[in-house]
Amino acid sequence: MGFDSPWTFLAVLALGGAIGFYASRRPRPSALGAEHVRTSYLAGVNFLVNEQTDKALEAFLRAAELDGDTVETHFALGSLYRRRGEVDRAIRIHQNIVNRSSLPPGQREQARYALAQDYLRAGLLDRAEAILEELAAAGAHRMAAMRKLIRIYEVERDWERAISTHEELAKAGRPAQESAIGHYYCELAETARGAGRLEEAKQHLRKARGVQRRFARSALIRADIAIEEGDAELALRLLRRVVEQDAALIVEALPRLARVARKRDADGGSMMATLVDSRPDGRQEFAFAAIVNDALDFPVLETLVRTQFERDETLAGLIGALGKDPATLDSRTVVELAGVLRRLAASTPRYRCAQCGFSSSGHFWQCPGCKSWDSQRPLTRFDLVAGLEGGRAQPA
Repeated sequence: MGFDSPWTFLAVLALGGAIGFYASRRPRPSALGAEHVRTSYLAGVNFLVNEQTDKALEAFLRAAELDGDTVETHFALGSLYRRRGEVDRAIRIHQNIVNRSSLPPGQREQARYALAQDYLRAGLLDRAEAILEELAAAGAHRMAAMRKLIRIYEVERDWERAISTHEELAKAGRPAQESAIGHYYCELAETARGAGRLEEAKQHLRKARGVQRRFARSALIRADIAIEEGDAELALRLLRRVVEQDAALIVEALPRLARVARKRDADGGSMMATLVDSRPDGRQEFAFAAIVNDALDFPVLETLVRTQFERDETLAGLIGALGKDPATLDSRTVVELAGVLRRLAASTPRYRCAQCGFSSSGHFWQCPGCKSWDSQRPLTRFDLVAGLEGGRAQPA
């Protein structure tokens, strides 16, 4: 059986090459031990040539285990064990390297960094964090250690330490990650807002805007606070800014817009119409958002939904199969069809990450799959097939 990844195949090949080199070049006290290493190595090469990569790996690993003196082969062995998911073995190997009294400082640091990666793979975040914090103070692995620490802080939701670590990376000459830092401040703002500390939340949002101008997430949170405080004018300005900035966020902005517009009574409909006109290229997003958020009580949004029913070939065909003409539907039928589509959308993917393809029914600012920020985009077409199969999206 072959490897799933060509990189793992290359790693096996590299391990075999390292073992072969040291088996042939390094003098050993025991000729019998050296012969065992060479025999295992040659067996591994034979398996590799015959595309029996699993057996080749086992032979190379056996050769590395027999080679008790060569640190380099043990680093390769530990790395391969980690890639295979045998983290306990990887930890044991790297711990043994760290415990060698004669180990040079550079190799000890390398072994500790490898051990931290093992702990991360095993989910032992506290142990990994303790090692990485020491490595982040100085040394060849300082930058890499700080980047991994940021991931740990994100998992632990320790946003303040994530911010300070990003700032340390920037001081060291690495490109500043304004978007990530802005999101950390937004996370702090959400926590403060949830606890009723609105002034503290506003302070965090000001800091977010300080590092990331025209930041949609901070505008959405600030609009939520404005709505809670009864400041409809500020909420409308902020939400309009979000809509004008990114059509993909119309789905997130529309429920808030509808809340404010419904309180405006007579001019709520005209206000919604003005917002729709401000983003003529976002009419499909507005129609989709109106369906999934049940906002067809605004005439302009009902009109957009009708247009969507006519222009979308799949939806038009479905409506035609029911014996109706999409162009002449009455309001009640439009609302009923939208309700069916809304239930469909609740059980099928509504967002997909542009980086890794992770799909979900709800929006995430940070993709759960690849951990990138602002990479999820809305899917504004209804997946009828997936809906009939029961949906395939990850929950929000």
